[in-house]
Amino acid sequence: MNEEYILGVKVNTKLSMEDVIFRIDQMLADGKFHYITTTNPEFIIDAQRDPEFKDIINNSDLSLPDGSGVVQAEYYLKRIKELKSKEIDILFPMKAFWLGMKTGFSPKAKKGFSPRIIGVDLVYKICEYAEKNNKTIFLLGGRNRDRLGRFIEDDQEIAHFAGVELKNKFPALRLIGETSKFSHKEHDDKATVEYIHQCMLYHNLEALDFLIVAYNHVNQEKWIVRNGYNIPAKMCLGVGGTLDYLCNNKKRSPEVYIRLNIEWLYKFITQPWRFRRIFKAFPTFPLKIFWSSLTHN
Repeated sequence: MNEEYILGVKVNTKLSMEDVIFRIDQMLADGKFHYITTTNPEFIIDAQRDPEFKDIINNSDLSLPDGSGVVQAEYYLKRIKELKSKEIDILFPMKAFWLGMKTGFSPKAKKGFSPRIIGVDLVYKICEYAEKNNKTIFLLGGRNRDRLGRFIEDDQEIAHFAGVELKNKFPALRLIGETSKFSHKEHDDKATVEYIHQCMLYHNLEALDFLIVAYNHVNQEKWIVRNGYNIPAKMCLGVGGTLDYLCNNKKRSPEVYIRLNIEWLYKFITQPWRFRRIFKAFPTFPLKIFWSSLTHN
């Protein structure tokens, strides 16, 4: 496992999905509080303006590369170091730009990328592991949106529907509870934790094995470090919009978009209301990476 820092943000690379599950198994064995971040370009961009969020990622047990931009940036920056190790070259900016273009569009470069750990796939693997090893899971968060991306106030709980789908896929899964009733805001913390405790009491549990939190990035990570230890939960994971995909509220990007590393384009086509977030992933993130490669040794 590598520990890289991209724009000052920790990312653990060179891990397969099997490696991640193995490390999760090791962490659960000690009974302590652990948390994982699924770090994508948005995380890294927002961490530049939010020192608290950056510290949360950098202090995580695992910061997994969820997003093609992250593994592309790791590959590019590694190659940049190789270029800089040579003699001073006045053509370096042009070479760096050309390297960036090849990183983004060359199939040959893609062979050198670290594996991506996609949030949806990770949740499925965790549930598979939990079912096999009799581990407990709680789903928290998730909200419906309209076509303009605005939150809808309704009684439909995304977490509940995601839980139903997971139980269909993993019948023996010990799903202790699921709720979308509460917000990520601090004034809701007490009520949220009390609800989780009620579910744990019903199942005669003193601790959760997995707490999966879907409050969108930044909010969910801050919620986890405020509350995860007090529940207690042995392993917390922020998953953003993953619950929407689990309950088929959203469709995953077609394989061709994944293969070409342009999932941001599919999301822009299908969810144009995410324009600001997509803009962070492309072009803001690669431009910041390129500028950083020119200005830092």
